[in-house]
Amino acid sequence: MKAWLVPAASLLGAGWFFATAVIAGVVIGRWADGKTGLEPTFTLIGIVLGLAVALFGGYRMVQPLLSRLDDEPPE
Repeated sequence: MKAWLVPAASLLGAGWFFATAVIAGVVIGRWADGKTGLEPTFTLIGIVLGLAVALFGGYRMVQPLLSRLDDEPPE
């Protein structure tokens, strides 16, 4: 297996997680705004929560990759 394949797959997964978390926060916020009539409030809360989840989860997903790269000697 190629040496670059595992890091690339890890970063691709983290990117998809980041996008999904932010989009889910926006969609849920828009839905809550439609139900309550408080137009931008829940959308903004959803964006902030989606970004927080994305940053925390993305960091947790990339952390093993970064520690593995630190352990490998440079070529």
